[in-house]
Amino acid sequence: MQYEVKYKVINYVPPRAAHICEADMIKLCVFDLDGTTVNSLRSIAHFANQTLSKFGQRTFSVDDYRHLAGGGAKKLIRNLVTASGAPEHLYEPMLEDWVSSYDQSFLYLTEPYEGVEDMLLELRRMKIHTAIVTNKHGPTARKICDTLFGTDDSLLEVCVGAYPDMVLKPAPDEILKLMARFDVAPDECIYCGDHTIDMVTGRAAGVITVGVTWGFHTRAALAAAGADFVADVPSQIIDLVKQRR
Repeated sequence: MQYEVKYKVINYVPPRAAHICEADMIKLCVFDLDGTTVNSLRSIAHFANQTLSKFGQRTFSVDDYRHLAGGGAKKLIRNLVTASGAPEHLYEPMLEDWVSSYDQSFLYLTEPYEGVEDMLLELRRMKIHTAIVTNKHGPTARKICDTLFGTDDSLLEVCVGAYPDMVLKPAPDEILKLMARFDVAPDECIYCGDHTIDMVTGRAAGVITVGVTWGFHTRAALAAAGADFVADVPSQIIDLVKQRR
C-alpha cells in the first residue's frame, strides 16, 4: 500500500479524507490511553508475565503484547490463556491477580509519550475539549490519568475507563456520549489511537480517525483498519486541528 505525504500531517489519505479536510472546525479530541498517550507496553508485559509465572504458565516477549493487549483486562487474560495453553479454570484467578497487581503499581514502567503533554496543553489553549476513552480497568486508568495529566482540566478533561456493564471498544458508545456531553458533531471530533480497534471504534462513531505510529500497531495496520490520517508525532495532531480552524 502506498502512502501520500500531504502537508506535515497527512501520511495516508484514504478516499473519505478529502472531504474531511473541508469539514467543520474541530471541537473535541478523544484519545486512547495505552500506546497513544502513555507508553505502557513494558508495564503491561511485566505484570502479565508476572501473572503467568505465578500460575505456572509460559511468558511472552514485550513485542508479543502489541497484539495480545488492547481489548481490556478480560480480553488480555483471555488471550493469555489461549496463547499459553493454560487450563480454563485459571482464567478468573489470573484476571483477579492481573487487575490487583497492576492497580497497585500502575505507574511502573509507564510515562507519557514525548510531546503528548505539550499537545494536550496546546489543544486546551485552543479551547478544544480533550478526553481519553480506554478499555483499561477504570479505576487504574483514572489513577494513571490523574497522576500523569493532572486533575485541573489544563491537559485532560475526561478519562473514561472500563466500568461494569460498559460496552467496550470497538463499540462507539463512549465516544458518542462524549460528543453529546460537549454538543459536538461527528465532523467536529477526532479520535486518535494506536490500535486497529481504535480505528474501527472511530469509524463506528462517524468521527475523524487518526492513527498514531508510536504505539502498538503499524502504519500499514492502522491504514488498513480505516485511519483517515496517520500521525508520526503528537505535534502533527495539532497541525491537523489547525488546518480546520
